[in-house]
Amino acid sequence: MNKQEEDLLDRMLDEGFLPLEPTYVRRLYMDGGRLGLVRKPGGTFSPRLGLWRPERWIASTVSSSHPLPVKDEGQSRMARSRLTFRQALERRGERIMGREYIAAYGPIFPVLIKILDPGEPIVFHFHATDADVKRHPESFPGQRSGKDEAYYFLPAPRGAVPYTHVGLYPGVTQRVLTEAIDQGTALDLSPVFSQRAGEGFYVPAGIPHRPGTALTLEIQQPSDVFTLLEHRWGTRRLSATQMHPGFASLEDALTLIDYERSGTPGLLERNRLIPEPITGTKTRGGQEAWIFPPRLRKFSGKRLIVHTRYETQESGPYVVLVWRGRGRLKSQRLTPGTEVVVTAEVATRLHRYEAEGGPLEVFKLFPPAPAQKA
Repeated sequence: MNKQEEDLLDRMLDEGFLPLEPTYVRRLYMDGGRLGLVRKPGGTFSPRLGLWRPERWIASTVSSSHPLPVKDEGQSRMARSRLTFRQALERRGERIMGREYIAAYGPIFPVLIKILDPGEPIVFHFHATDADVKRHPESFPGQRSGKDEAYYFLPAPRGAVPYTHVGLYPGVTQRVLTEAIDQGTALDLSPVFSQRAGEGFYVPAGIPHRPGTALTLEIQQPSDVFTLLEHRWGTRRLSATQMHPGFASLEDALTLIDYERSGTPGLLERNRLIPEPITGTKTRGGQEAWIFPPRLRKFSGKRLIVHTRYETQESGPYVVLVWRGRGRLKSQRLTPGTEVVVTAEVATRLHRYEAEGGPLEVFKLFPPAPAQKA
C-alpha cells in the first residue's frame, strides 16, 4: 500500500465507512440482464471464454473458483483505489471490524453477499459443510468453511423458471441419486417451491438445490465450494473438473450429501423465510424487518425502509446495500447500488439514515458475532 492509498483509506475510516466498488464474477450460467451491465439477457457472454457475468459479489474477501481462474476475481475493491477489501482488513482491520471481530476472524470478512442474476436455472448442486472442508482439505484448497446460504427474492422480473428445487424426496439414497444423474433425471427426485418476491429461503450445506431465475439477494458463508449434479448445463456438456472439483469421481463427492436431512418431510416450509418486522423501537420515520433472522447463526440481515429519518444502532459492523431511493448515512451519500461497510465505531453508536425525495430502501447485512463463530 503506497502513501496515497494509505491516506485515502484512513480518510474513509475517519468518516466511519469503507465504500466498495461493484464486483462482477464470471460463471457458467447465462445472466438475466438485470445487473445494469447489459440491456438484454445473456448480454455479458464472452465467446472466447464461454462464460457470462451473472453475479455481483458484495463485501467479498473470497476469490472465485472455476476452471478459468483470474487472480483475485471476486474480491471487492475500495472505491477510488486498487486496494482489495481484504488488503484493507489486513492493514486496518481493527478500525474496520473492531478488536473482537478481527481477533476472531483475521482479515476475512466472515460472510459473502451476492446478487444472483440467472437468465437460466443454476444447475442442480450442493455445497460441502464446515466439517467436510476441515476433513478433506486436499479437496477444497484455499477454502476455510463450508457453505450455508440463504436467499431473498428481489422485486424484479422473475425470469422464465421462477422456482427452486431443494432437497430430495424421502428415501432417496446415494445409489438412487447416482443412477438419476447418469440418466439426466436427478431433478425428478427433488421437490420445488416458488420464488416469491419479498420472501426467502435457507439452504444448509449438504442439501442439493437448483435455484430458479428470480433476481436474488444471497448471503452465505465466505466460501466457493460446490459439486454439480447434472452432466449438462442447458446445451453444454460439463467436464469432470466442472462437476466435482477437488474429487477424483462424482461418487466420492456424493458421499458428502446429507441424505437424511435432505429428505426430511416439511423441509420446504420449515426453511422458508418470511420477513419478520422489528417492533418496539422508539425511532420513527422508517421500519426494519429481519429477512435473514439471527437464528440462522452464520449470517443475518435486515431490510430497512426510510421515509424521512431513521436512527439505528447495531452490535457490530455491517454492510449496506442500497436497493432503491436516495439519501444519506451521516457523511455517506446513498444511491441505488451503493455498497459500503459501516465500521464498528459507527455501527455500535446511534447513527441516522435520511431519505431524500422519496423512500430509501437498503439492506443491512451482518457477519456472525465472534461468539457465534462456526
